[in-house]
Amino acid sequence: MGIELHKKDIIDKISQKLIGEKIAIGGNGKKYKRKYHLKYTQKIIANVLNAFWEVVAESVEQGDSIKINNYIKMEPKYYKAVKLNANGFNNIKQNIVPARYRIRFTMGERLKEACRRLSQKLNDGGTENGKD
Repeated sequence: MGIELHKKDIIDKISQKLIGEKIAIGGNGKKYKRKYHLKYTQKIIANVLNAFWEVVAESVEQGDSIKINNYIKMEPKYYKAVKLNANGFNNIKQNIVPARYRIRFTMGERLKEACRRLSQKLNDGGTENGKD
């Protein structure tokens, strides 16, 4: 628990889940007589993952929101400019954070359930960092 997963780690985990799964190509009976089965390689998974995040980035750049049912909703949200006091209570100097768009994430039911299970594990005797 508390491990930071990087892109390579995610690709490794996906490839482990897809062991034994194959991509079927051809074999429709008309044009292709032979059906080929390809394995999901880490390169294929990396290409799909890269393409997914490129589509997400392009969609956000165009102002669109992305919703993957039961998992997550991502949408650009506009935040107004904010004045911040640099010296605490003393209003001598003010910094202005300009208006901008930021991404807003909303968890879907599947991720909420995963968080509930994690909380349940902690409440059942585990500690916060996963060590007893």
